[in-house]
Amino acid sequence: MNIALPPALSQLVERLVHTGRYADEGEVVREALRVLEHQEFDESPALEAALLEGVRSPHHVYDASTLDRIRQNARA
Repeated sequence: MNIALPPALSQLVERLVHTGRYADEGEVVREALRVLEHQEFDESPALEAALLEGVRSPHHVYDASTLDRIRQNARA
């Protein structure tokens, strides 16, 4: 796979490799993609807010209608 970067990003990749932190350009790109994946899928502010709301709310017995309501709210 070949990736074309604008000059500013290309220079950034070269600087990062030059520091010795990364062995080569591919390693820089792989790390950047890992960070992006983490931001996109692991640190969703909406997901975090929903999880915190669930943790802080009182315990309720859930049935099928509750799960349906949760699914509908998630789609909204």
